Amino acid sequence: MVSCVVFSRLVIAAFALSLASCSAGLLRGPPRDAADAYERAVQNLENGLYPEATQGFAQVKSKYPYSPYAVLADLRAADVQFRRGTFAEAVDAYREFLKLHPRHEDAPYAMLQIGESYFEQIPGDWWILPPPAEKDQASTRRAITAYRDMIARYPQEPLTAKAQTRLAQCRRKLADHELYVAQFYMRHEHYRAAASRAEGLLQEYPGLGLDSAALWVMAESMKTLGDAPAARDALERLVKDFAETPEGKRAAKMLEPTTNLQPRSSSPNAKTAGQG
Repeated sequence: MVSCVVFSRLVIAAFALSLASCSAGLLRGPPRDAADAYERAVQNLENGLYPEATQGFAQVKSKYPYSPYAVLADLRAADVQFRRGTFAEAVDAYREFLKLHPRHEDAPYAMLQIGESYFEQIPGDWWILPPPAEKDQASTRRAITAYRDMIARYPQEPLTAKAQTRLAQCRRKLADHELYVAQFYMRHEHYRAAASRAEGLLQEYPGLGLDSAALWVMAESMKTLGDAPAARDALERLVKDFAETPEGKRAAKMLEPTTNLQPRSSSPNAKTAGQG
């Protein structure tokens, strides 16, 4: 009984707050001018009242079409889509803003937000789902393109620092993906495909902390394929450039005079054809 009373009081309180909010809006009356109308719509956006914000920005554009606030309303309407999590629509809206107002002072922000919209669609780390590196990376590649476009166009813009940070994060995600695929192929005895993906990682994403792991995949794969020179090249590079890593230490042992680089034994079903 007590819990029902408490619940009823909470419902009544929430309803009262809702009425108070509506009353406050009614008491304010219609907007005085473009600035007031715009500020009210922005406040609704900040409060998460997205339908009201969308309506408010539309009213700014219709009632004050020649005001600077009408231009800002276009940008804030895109922000509404972003805040709501409708990122494909947000991309379209930011691009439309840039098309209509390419020289606007907020153009760098709009370009950054296109990248952010793609970034928000990158697979995450939710434990029920497969590892992020295993998932499709199309959104990551689109985000990289957007951030690069923004950096190239506005190299001195303060917002560019965020774009550069995001770009580095996206590149690391793609590098993680390439390493995941290379190791997957090696585990399933697709050695030539594994070596190819590892080599691509080293060429496209060097210096991101995955070089030693990629070189080890190359060394192991080429050794199994019977390509001793290629395996030795990978091992020597590990010893030279990554001696303190676990892979570098294993490579040093494999290069000892008593160790040969003959192919390790593999199952009769080992696949050597290029894949991936």
